[in-house]
Parts: sequence; C-alpha cells; structure tokens
Amino acid sequence: MSETTASNSRGVDDLPKWVRRTWLIPLVLGILMLILGLVLVFNIRAGIETLRWLVVFALIFAAIEAFATASLRTKAWVGWLVGIAYVIGAIMSIAWPGLTLLALVIIVGASLLVGGIVQAIMAWRARKAANGWGWSFAFGLLSAVAGLVFLFGSPILSLVVLAILLAVYVIMTGATLIALALAIRKAASALTAS
Repeated sequence: MSETTASNSRGVDDLPKWVRRTWLIPLVLGILMLILGLVLVFNIRAGIETLRWLVVFALIFAAIEAFATASLRTKAWVGWLVGIAYVIGAIMSIAWPGLTLLALVIIVGASLLVGGIVQAIMAWRARKAANGWGWSFAFGLLSAVAGLVFLFGSPILSLVVLAILLAVYVIMTGATLIALALAIRKAASALTAS
C-alpha cells in the first residue's frame, strides 16, 4: 500500500511542466468560446451564418466518413453514392444559403414535433408507474408545440431562435471550460503541494 502511494506521488512530481500547465488550454478555449458566444448573441446575422456553415461542415464530414467506409459495405458503390450525395448537399449549402437555412428550420421543427409527441406518449403511458410523469408529458407537449411553430411559423424568427440557442450553447460551453480549467489548476496545485 505504501509503495503504491510513494510511486503515485513520485509520478506527480516527475510530470513535465507542460502537463501541469494543461489547465491553460481549456482556460484559453473557454475564454475564446465565451467571447464567440457573446459576439453571436449581439450579432444575430453572424449566428445565422454560423449555423449555415455548421451544416456545410457536417455534410463535408459525413461525406468523408462515407467515402472512408465505402469498402466496408457489401456494395462499395452505395458508400460512394452516399458520399457524393453529401458532397452535393455541401455544395448546395454553399451556393444557396437560404435553402440551407430553410431546410435546417424544417429539420429542427420536424425533430421537435416528432420527439415531443413520442415523449408525451411515453410519459402518458408511464403515468401510473412513474413519479413525475407530468413534467415529462409537459415537456413533450412543449417540444411538439415548438416543432409546430418552427414548421408553420416565420422561418426568419425560427432562425433567430436557433442563432440565439447556438450563442447560449457556446457561452455555456465556454463557462464550463473555464470552470474545468480552474478545477484542473486547483487539483494540480494540490498534487504538487503534497
């Protein structure tokens, strides 16, 4: 037992300085994401443009994955065909940004509607067996209503909501990274002190 403790403490003392300083990486990333999130909050157009480019990059990465795994399929040409479809989608997203954003609104709306209905039905079925089923049912209905608003409401308003949600997500991620960096620093200081 004492040998394990001694070897662990010796390992901490022998860590390279760059490992002890790794808390700076999440700190810097967190600060940058916090700044980016604030820019996106105060510049909705930039947030909407960011959404479009996220779709483009997702399609490009999906195409790369489809091409890379085509040989694993029973018919490799299916993988190549899927990859080409993703590439065409990425090109269309770059050429027609309005179409891309409208498709994004429709996909989010349909996802919220279907997911909300499924959640409400599952909560309703579990009402006799589960405590707190009402909350799940209410959130399901709320998601379904949000989906209907996305699908049948103003696409511009829906894009603004998505851009604000993206900004809030980026801000929260930045704050989480900063908190993680400070926790790593505190733990590293405690290990170094002992």
